[in-house]
Amino acid sequence: MNIFMDDTRPAPYKYMLAHTVEEALAFIRANEVDIVSLDYNMGFRRLNGFDFVEMFCKEGLYVKEIHLHSDDVIGVMKMKERLCVAKENGQIDRRIVVRRV
Repeated sequence: MNIFMDDTRPAPYKYMLAHTVEEALAFIRANEVDIVSLDYNMGFRRLNGFDFVEMFCKEGLYVKEIHLHSDDVIGVMKMKERLCVAKENGQIDRRIVVRRV
């Protein structure tokens, strides 16, 4: 299963769409997920991609790959930095591939 977390774009072929951070996290908690692709801005006054990353790391969740597809360059940088720190600290598996797409 692959998840595409975005509030405005449609999901690509072979991806399930998650409109919210909570929905994406619920999919990951309940299923074996290969790829989660994250947007940073998820709508006004809603949790964003960094909030997703924080919860993902704190819970020690696992996916094979995390793709960052957001147009928000600063948001992507924050998410990527947090994921790198979590790998170094052992919060998440070091084998998780993180890439900007």
